[in-house]
Parts: sequence; C-alpha cells; structure tokens
Amino acid sequence: MDKEIKSQKTKSKYVVTKHWMQIYIPVLASLGLLFLISLIIICVTASNQNKSMTPGQKDPETGWAYHIVAPFVDLSSWVPLTNSYSINGVPNMAKVEEQTGISYYNLGFIQPDQTQPLDSSGNIRWGWGGYYSLSENGNDGYQYPKIKQTINDLKNLGAGITISIGGQLGDAPWIVTTDVNKLANFYKDVIKTYDVKRLDLDIEESNQVQSGNIANAKAIKKIQDETGIDVVLTIPIMPNGWQDKQINIIKAYLDQGVNISLINSMTMCYGGGLYAGEDYGDASIRAIENSVQQMKNIWASYGTVLTDKQAYAKTGATVDIGYESSQYPVFTLEMTRKVVDHAKANGYGMLSYWSINRDAQMQENSAINTLFAYLNVMNEFYV
Repeated sequence: MDKEIKSQKTKSKYVVTKHWMQIYIPVLASLGLLFLISLIIICVTASNQNKSMTPGQKDPETGWAYHIVAPFVDLSSWVPLTNSYSINGVPNMAKVEEQTGISYYNLGFIQPDQTQPLDSSGNIRWGWGGYYSLSENGNDGYQYPKIKQTINDLKNLGAGITISIGGQLGDAPWIVTTDVNKLANFYKDVIKTYDVKRLDLDIEESNQVQSGNIANAKAIKKIQDETGIDVVLTIPIMPNGWQDKQINIIKAYLDQGVNISLINSMTMCYGGGLYAGEDYGDASIRAIENSVQQMKNIWASYGTVLTDKQAYAKTGATVDIGYESSQYPVFTLEMTRKVVDHAKANGYGMLSYWSINRDAQMQENSAINTLFAYLNVMNEFYV
C-alpha cells in the first residue's frame, strides 16, 4: 500500500494539469516568439550592416562590390574620329575593357536638356551631356546609338556600370524641377532604359540647392522602394572635410530614409585650402580622414553606430588626374599613389578618377603622356 502511494505521488509530479496549461503554455509560447523575432532582427541587422563590405565581393542585387577601382567616363565628350578609341565620336569602352580588364565604371553624365529641360507637361527632357538628342527620344542617329552600344558592350563583357546624374556643367534634374513625381519618373526612365542597378548623384556646387535636394531625396526614396536601386552621393570636399553645405545634403537624403551605399568625395581642386608644404595627395588623405569622422557623427545622429572600418567601406575618393586648369596644381602620379596607399591601408569602398578619357588619351592633357599611367597606379589598390 505504501509503495502504491509513493508511486502515485511520483507520477503526480509530472502531470500536466489544465491549470498549468492555461498559465504556462501561453507564457512559454510568447517567450519563444519573442526569441524568434529577436533572432530575426539580429540576423537582418547584421546582414544590412555588412552588406557588400567584403573587399571585392559582389553584391548579388547590384553587381557592385566594395574595395574597387571605378574610373569616371565622360560618355558625351567627343573623341576625335582619328583616335583609336573613337566609335562615331563616342569612347569605345569595350576596347578599353578588353585592354585593361577594368571591372567597374561610373558613366556620366545624364542631365536635363540644356535648352528645353522640361516638356509642356513638366516632364524632364534628359540626355547625355545635357543634349536631348543623345537619348532614346532624341533624333541623333550617329552618336547616341554608339553610346548605347558601349554601355551594352561593357555589360556583355561583365563590367559593372553605374549611371551618374548631374555633373559640373549644366543643371541637375532637381534644379529644373522639384516635383517629386516628375523626378521619380525621370529616374525610373533612366533605370529602365539602361537596366542599371546603381545610380550616382553627382552633386556639384551649382546643384547643391537644399530645397532641390530635399525634393530629389523624396523621389530617390520612392524609386529605391520600388526598384531597390543602389545610390551613391558624389560631393565636393575640402582638406578639413565636408563643409556645412555638403553635410546638410547628406542629411537631406538620410532624413527621407534613402539608403546611401557610398559617399564619394571629389578629392580635388582645393585652391588655397592646403597646409604649408602639403600637396594635393596629402590634402586628399586629410580630407578623407576628416570625412570619415564626420560620417560616423552623422550616422550616429540617426541612431547607427559605424566603426572606422564600416565608415571607410562607405567612403569613395575621386581624384582629378593630370592638368585641370591654371588655378590648380597638376595631380601627379606620386600624389595619386599617396591616396591609393591610404585607401589600401584603410579599406576605402571605392577609388576613382576623372577621367578615363584623359588616361586613355581620348582627349589631350598636357600632363598625361603615357597610356593608362594613372590606372596602373590605381590598380595597386588591389595588390
């Protein structure tokens, strides 16, 4: 009898009562759900923070990678027909690609038409170099078909391309209109026409009007949500870093929730902003180091903590090779090597230069006498 009672007591210890089920199972289920949600958030956050940050590893969504060399190409700049890289006056980038093996290119610049930027309905009339004729809807049957051909050739050769909007000469789209829907339609048209996964917004001094960039940011956010387009900001910089105007532009895009993959600083044309004994290579390094700390502070104000490594991975630097004008010193190979060495040591997201047209001698430059001399220095970034 005693053994029977003991056995019953032992069994009752593990009986799942109705009361137990009513109280504890919902609690355990809730805790399990919270754990699962937390795990998903952690994984997604880690994925987003580290997206494309492995040097050379391509982003499967955009085809672009970090830690790359990606020269700028002026597709609308006339290349003399006697030049071996000319196809109807257009840079023959397929030939450059086959000779050099460059993997990434920034193709510029698309702008509103210089004479009639908007049609009667307020839509942007755009084209390469600000010429509406150099577009799908234009009437140029000589130069434009070769622009499109060179883009398709690069794609067929496996090169990654980004389309750059804006540039130094002419007005950017967000200057000729602040209609968010018109701007969004313009971007969708460009993306569809050239089937690109990355856009560069080249926001030069004349295109830094804050109201225009706020409207543009809203349009970019809209098309980024619809298409997943990768977005790069290319902005001026001085040796002491970005000025308030550039910082406000960055914030204009972040305020609208735009995912900025890279901020590409134009490390060039500093004028009198140098220290005594400092050359443009040294000044460019100082500019980038200051901008990295500024980037960390900006992102922190939006609740995101960036390490130095992450900030450098979101950093691009574009130097202005050779002779630019009498106002500035020649950006030499030695200056370029200084920037490349610093980029390599710190893991910049991108190195670039203006422009491959100069380096390939498609256009004359008094300080460039050797074919692809600057590209050879840039490629030391990969070594």
